[in-house]
Amino acid sequence: MSWIKNVRIEYAREEIAKNTVVTKTKPIALNIEGGIIKEIAESVPEDNKDIVDAKGYLALPALADNHIHLDKGHYGGKWHAVVPMGRVAERIEEEQGFLRDFLADTPQKAQALIDLITGKGATFLRVHVNVDPTIELENLSIIKEVLEENKHKLDYEIAVFPQHGTLKTEEKGLLSKALEDDHVKIIGGLDPATIDGDIEKSLTTTFHLASKYKKEVDIHLHDRGSLGIYEINRILDYTIEYNLQGKVQISHGFALADISGEELEGIAKRLKDAQVAINTTVPIDIPALSIPMLKKYGVNVHVVNDNINDHWSPFGTGDLIQRASRAAEVFSMTDETSLSQALGLVTKGITPFNNEGNPTWPSIGDKANILFVKAESSAHLIGRVCPDRVVLFKGNFVSGNFK
Repeated sequence: MSWIKNVRIEYAREEIAKNTVVTKTKPIALNIEGGIIKEIAESVPEDNKDIVDAKGYLALPALADNHIHLDKGHYGGKWHAVVPMGRVAERIEEEQGFLRDFLADTPQKAQALIDLITGKGATFLRVHVNVDPTIELENLSIIKEVLEENKHKLDYEIAVFPQHGTLKTEEKGLLSKALEDDHVKIIGGLDPATIDGDIEKSLTTTFHLASKYKKEVDIHLHDRGSLGIYEINRILDYTIEYNLQGKVQISHGFALADISGEELEGIAKRLKDAQVAINTTVPIDIPALSIPMLKKYGVNVHVVNDNINDHWSPFGTGDLIQRASRAAEVFSMTDETSLSQALGLVTKGITPFNNEGNPTWPSIGDKANILFVKAESSAHLIGRVCPDRVVLFKGNFVSGNFK
């Protein structure tokens, strides 16, 4: 049993003038036991000796990165800019040329990325790992070991990702073999039309394997326009056919940025009904899908890191708060309430207040996965991307120091 004193939490919003809302905070003490919040008190009992002073830092839910690649990157090694290319297929061809050479340095690079992302406040990672005809299951073996070594500071899910094509990869039985591993929770996929060249065969293969091995599905969809929308609709059809509602996600979904009005509303309703979530980096070099519209219709949207300094992009800081801040900026989420709710984009929807403005976090019984920040409110954190942070995972401090 241990106590953390001088913690601040958000407890109310107050309208101090027309259209002007402020967040109210108050000091509390948290009693943590067994990785759970056991008590929320005004102060620490006098006879307690095991006390940490949070020095007025604001407590917020820890962050979750719902889409990150820890393999095949440059971060943690020598700097490399990106070789200009125009198509996903060209990137895959480039990748085939270096994957085997990268294997020796993958453990240290994966660890460097984990340290970066968790140091910014993430305690959950959904990790996509290449399984392909070039290196087969070797990346999976390496990344699985690195993640197990970091179980003291994060929870994780592994998605096996057939970057070079679902059909080509499964021709060698590689996906089936990978899915036999209990550490693997998700089967990935990639552009059924432009990479696999056969939408129905690709999706049938993916969903059949998910059903056979009792896994979830996460399809990376870059295809744009009417083709991408058709693929999304077919993914939704397969989700319902295989009774995988709540177990399917679409990453990127760029085509959702190419539609609006009734067409987007219709897709949003279908996504909600099938409980299919969307993962997005909020791209700024192409139109970003409408997070506000999707959220309006009850679609779960996660803002993610995806790739950080690899052969796809030289950019990325590993900071999910910065990503959420970008989402808020792109969609003009500038008022106190909107900024505060933007935090939910990087916490799997957990925020201090619900949509009705009622306080919901923290509560007794919640997991003691907490991001302590030197900020006045969650809105302040999103707007300013405040850098001073301390991370608590399952009741243990794993990053940062109270200053």
